[in-house]
Amino acid sequence: MPEKVYLKDESFDPIYRQISRDFYTKTRILPTFLITFGILIFITQVAAPLIIFKTQDTPNKIVDNATVVGVAAGFKNFEFNELQNTTLSDKSNVVDNKVINIPKFFYLSIPKLNIDSAKVETNAKTLDPSTALGHYAGTSLPGEVGNSFIFGHSVLPWFFNPKNYKTIFSTLDELEIGDEILVNFNNNKYKYIVESKEELNPKEVNPLAELKPNYLNESTIVLMTCSPPGTKLKRLLINAVKVN
Repeated sequence: MPEKVYLKDESFDPIYRQISRDFYTKTRILPTFLITFGILIFITQVAAPLIIFKTQDTPNKIVDNATVVGVAAGFKNFEFNELQNTTLSDKSNVVDNKVINIPKFFYLSIPKLNIDSAKVETNAKTLDPSTALGHYAGTSLPGEVGNSFIFGHSVLPWFFNPKNYKTIFSTLDELEIGDEILVNFNNNKYKYIVESKEELNPKEVNPLAELKPNYLNESTIVLMTCSPPGTKLKRLLINAVKVN
């Protein structure tokens, strides 16, 4: 006769069923959930933002401000609020641009950094230059005697895109004495040559300061961004003088 094997039916054993359910949850369901959740976080907080930052020329507020990579790289919304406390001097260009035929935008190029015809808002109304570089209201206009102060964003240099105004000044620290800065203002083209650069604490920055004594009748320009790129600790200033 064939040997008979007895198999215990444990489907109705409450103790066995409870132990099995906990064991299955701990060894199957929970690890699967954690792995899936981790992959989802990686895709939405790291992988997708990386692709967006490297391929898009315009800021995406949701991605910039609500992702781990966006915050860590310096994309989060930021204004140069230290400039608010500066007392405007009595300069004639601090009026409605239309009244004295000042263009709403002019254009800045830095060949060494592959920045070509970047928009600069004349007498900028905001200290958050996310859609264009900002020309500080009250400073001289390009080509005029005196100093023109321009500010822009920077993030970690790896994300540098010369067409994205959130990243446009990320490699500004690469400029050296003798490098060219080109400005097109009202179809007038000016060339500036870098003379020096400096790093200051935010409260030390005075956008209305002149680089040259007025009696020299020289036109200068200052470009400012955050330093180190991607942080808000200090400010990098590039100082240049017009040569034609």
